[in-house]
Amino acid sequence: MAQHACELSFLSRSDGSALYSIGLNVALASVNGPGDVKVSNRLYNRSHLEVCYSPSTGHSMIRERALESVIMRTVEQAILVHLHPRTAINITIQEMQSDGLALSASVNAACMALLDAGIQMKTTFAAVTCCITPSGTVIIDPTEAEIQESVAEATFVFESSGEASVLTAHQDGRLSYEDFKKCLHHCQVASKDVFAFYRRMTEKKYQNEIES
Repeated sequence: MAQHACELSFLSRSDGSALYSIGLNVALASVNGPGDVKVSNRLYNRSHLEVCYSPSTGHSMIRERALESVIMRTVEQAILVHLHPRTAINITIQEMQSDGLALSASVNAACMALLDAGIQMKTTFAAVTCCITPSGTVIIDPTEAEIQESVAEATFVFESSGEASVLTAHQDGRLSYEDFKKCLHHCQVASKDVFAFYRRMTEKKYQNEIES
């Protein structure tokens, strides 16, 4: 498993932000809201949620729209959107550097930024990416080179409560049922380390605030 690192409140002009890295993959997430919303997006019974993902170079294309969709589905299940009707919550994610784990780095950055902003959530969530080699070996947090040589790649997003249930899953390549279960199990075990890392980062943040 690659090394995870995070810096909370990285941006001074957002309600919450996080610079999150997994190995050589780095994503910057910022959260603003609940706040004003355009009349056309105003919902009477919940917040309007918007996710914008930008690649490190060039313009957003189909790949970026697909990542936005996965992140949106994940965040919608976690945030208590009904608490703030007629408002908007905006999540902006900037890919800083990618080595095959752009999705998991972005999802985890979004979760930490939401925590930093104090957005009320049902549960925290963590993404883990793996790939499976032709010999059947599961690699957690693979590099781009390892993904290219693999049979398939899968990213699972788990919730922290209960039995680490899956919120979202994204797969590239073909997996048999047994290989899918194997990947799911390995990622589920790895997610426990990610949630433990979350706790250390938030404890460190609030401890520093108390001391200052």
